Amino acid sequence: MKKLALGLCLIAALALGACSQQSAQSALEPAYSSCNPLNSTLQFYAGTANVAGVTGLNTLVTLRQNAGANCTAGASLLVDAPTITGPAGFTVPAAADAGGDAGTNKISGSIVTSLLTPPAASTFNNTTTGNGLATSYGFMPSVQQSSLTGPSLQPYALPFYAGTKLTYIGGPPAFVPPADSGGTHTSTRDGTFPSGYLGYVLGFVDFQAPPVAGSYGLSVTIPTGQNLQSGNSSYGTETAASSITHVAPLATWAAAPTFVSDGTGGGTITTNFAGGAGLTEEYIELVDMGPGTTASACTANPLVVTYPIYYTFKVAPGTATVTVPDNIGPAQPGKTQGHTLCTAADNGGATGPGGDAVTLYGFAVDYSLFSSAFPQSNGNPAPTITLNAGQADVTTSPSNATSTE
Repeated sequence: MKKLALGLCLIAALALGACSQQSAQSALEPAYSSCNPLNSTLQFYAGTANVAGVTGLNTLVTLRQNAGANCTAGASLLVDAPTITGPAGFTVPAAADAGGDAGTNKISGSIVTSLLTPPAASTFNNTTTGNGLATSYGFMPSVQQSSLTGPSLQPYALPFYAGTKLTYIGGPPAFVPPADSGGTHTSTRDGTFPSGYLGYVLGFVDFQAPPVAGSYGLSVTIPTGQNLQSGNSSYGTETAASSITHVAPLATWAAAPTFVSDGTGGGTITTNFAGGAGLTEEYIELVDMGPGTTASACTANPLVVTYPIYYTFKVAPGTATVTVPDNIGPAQPGKTQGHTLCTAADNGGATGPGGDAVTLYGFAVDYSLFSSAFPQSNGNPAPTITLNAGQADVTTSPSNATSTE
């Protein structure tokens, strides 16, 4: 547990305020500051998820540090264990990623106190999902290297308890890092971010478990410190609750979006979704899977970008077509952007593998996802989340695979 406590001092992409550990040679060390991880604000919202016609549970959580007391406003915790408790009648299905939660009304996680004896398998603690965290925007898997724990740079594939899963990551043109002293960014793939950071987390985490009306509670266990003499660790708990008042889902997105290449790096997306009542925001995920070789994307040297590359388009609910620009590919700050999708000519012409493979899928919500997501909510301990119908509902499409020319 001592080593696990040290994991709290990791600096991850989501950031955490400075922390330190006392030592016998403290008199020889510079002064340090520490932040109480309980100096944080927890927000939790429940709703329905319509997964291409199958109704499940949707969740949205933010757990971020407050300003002051040596804490960094808006930063995420690196170690915690979330547990969602549903009302009577809510039941977790017997799925491979449910573990001991199957048959109960709980979606649970546990603090890892021993790498040799991990906690019993549950939704947020198993070999499939890793050790789940309540983070600054959504539930995410953690990463363990030796005994150090921190959040993953990539979100869960969703939904939980389903055989077919998709990964939702925010990329350009909807989600672009703000300009800074290093220049104007094109995406998180422009060489200035960690290589595994594919884009922004989109927050919603859904479960293929039939929702029931009632109150859903979220309890988050948070390590708060360690007695260096006894070795015993201390914990705190933050809680929040949300209610589902209606289980009728948003409109079904039955047919996946389709894409037609223009042959010059872009093309046109048809959403194949008419929209529906209550929707406030709609998104198309276009994922460039590459040409099926180990070659990097068609970007200007010396930038090397590996696949997949996520592009996200924010559209008005029900919009029929979306234009994909030819040249919004990743580029270093100040460099000219290359093709959004590599063409057959980019990939070697007649002797090459052809154009890039592309996967498309969409989702729509009835709450304020864009303003509460990063980078829009950077530094905000508790972003305002406006609920159109009193709960956080989502509808998602199936996926469609195609290719460029």
